[in-house]
Amino acid sequence: MSRARRALHRQRRPLVLAVGAAAAVAVVATGVAIAQLGSPDKPATQPTQSASHSQHSANPSAAGASPATASAPAQQRVSSTADTCAAEVRATEAVVAAARTAAGHWREHVQARTDLLSGKNSEAATKAIWKRTRLAGPGDIAALNTAVAAQTAAVGGCAKLSGSAAANCKQRLSVFGRAATADRAAAADWANHLAMMAAHAAGDFDAAHAQEMWVSAWSAAPKNLTAATRAEAELSTAAVCRPA
Repeated sequence: MSRARRALHRQRRPLVLAVGAAAAVAVVATGVAIAQLGSPDKPATQPTQSASHSQHSANPSAAGASPATASAPAQQRVSSTADTCAAEVRATEAVVAAARTAAGHWREHVQARTDLLSGKNSEAATKAIWKRTRLAGPGDIAALNTAVAAQTAAVGGCAKLSGSAAANCKQRLSVFGRAATADRAAAADWANHLAMMAAHAAGDFDAAHAQEMWVSAWSAAPKNLTAATRAEAELSTAAVCRPA
C-alpha cells in the first residue's frame, strides 16, 4: 500500500469508530428513552387500575345499596305500621282476656250470694266459692294492670294503617275495645270489693260495716256485669285482622 493510501486509511478508522460510538450511544440513549417511556406507563397505568379497582369496589356496593336504601324506608314503614297495628290489636285482646277473667270471678262471687239467698247453694258451698274467688282476686287485678299498661303503650298502632286490611283491623280493634271497657268496669267493681275485704281483714272497720258495703256492692254489680256480657257477645262479630 502506498504511503498516501495508508494515511487515508488511518484517517477513516477514527471516523468509523466515531460513528460506531455514536451509534452505540444512540442505541443506549434509545434504550434509556424506551425505558423511560416504559417507566411512566407503569405509574400511569397503576393509578388508573387503582382508581378502577376502587370504583369497582365502590360501585357495586353503591349500585347495590341504592335500590335497597331507596326501598328500605318504604318497606320499613309498611312493616312498622303493620307490626304496630298487630301489636295494638294483640294488646287490646289481652286486656279483654285479663278483664274477662277478673269480671268472671266477680260474677261468681256475686252469684254465690244470689244462689245462697235463693237456696240454690248451701252456706258451705257459698263460702267455698267466696274463698276461691277471693284468693284469685289479687292475681286477677295484677294481670289486668299489666295488660292495660301494655295496651296503653300500643295505642295508635292502627291509626296509620292503610289498604285492604285497615278496615278489618280497625273494626276488630273497635269491637275488642268496647269489650275491654265493659269488662274493665266490672273488674273495677271486683277490685273495690277485694280492697274492702282486705281492709276489713286488717281491722279497718267492723263486720257490720263490711256486710253493709258488701250488700251495696252486690246490689250494684249486675249493671256492669250485664254490660260486660253484652260486649263479650259482640266479639263474634269482630273481623279478622291481618295487617301484614
